[in-house]
Amino acid sequence: MTLKVKILGEKLLANGRFKLTATGVEITEANGAVRRMDHEIYHYKGAAAVLLYDAGRGTVLLVRQFRLGAYLEGAKQPMIEVCAGMLDGDEPEACVIREAMEETGVRIARAHHAFDAFVSPGGTTERIVCFVAPYGAADRIGAGGGVDADESIEIIELPLGDAIAMIGRGEICDAKTIALLYYAKARGLIGNG
Repeated sequence: MTLKVKILGEKLLANGRFKLTATGVEITEANGAVRRMDHEIYHYKGAAAVLLYDAGRGTVLLVRQFRLGAYLEGAKQPMIEVCAGMLDGDEPEACVIREAMEETGVRIARAHHAFDAFVSPGGTTERIVCFVAPYGAADRIGAGGGVDADESIEIIELPLGDAIAMIGRGEICDAKTIALLYYAKARGLIGNG
């Protein structure tokens, strides 16, 4: 257990889409040992994600889009994910309601908070607030596809069991998506998942 953390310094390395700093800290451990850690840290805005599910039909609604970071590490493109977005000064639930409409064309009034996750806590500050929300045919009122210039989104609807099988085959490799799919399965949100 860490008892004390002291920030020794922070140097700005880049300030583009995300801020990148070289940050030094001094950590005092429970046993009194003191050590220094120097890391590059990406400072992300918070984000929110939502798994849209149709319990009656046993399906989930996912999106497929190109992801440069994953591409550079060899991931097959485009990637399959739950819809998500960065918080733009709004609350996480408001963010997923907005993103569901923009990315999938689905209108949801509310979303149920599932969990919060840090996907890469050693190098980024990004916390993703994860939700689940039911939808039905009447809720699909827009075209979806995204609104940002760098978005070209395809909408995918499939049975939960198929999505879980795609994880095992490496076809779904996004951490927030994997976690939300297993959350839905564990909670029995979708029958025969």
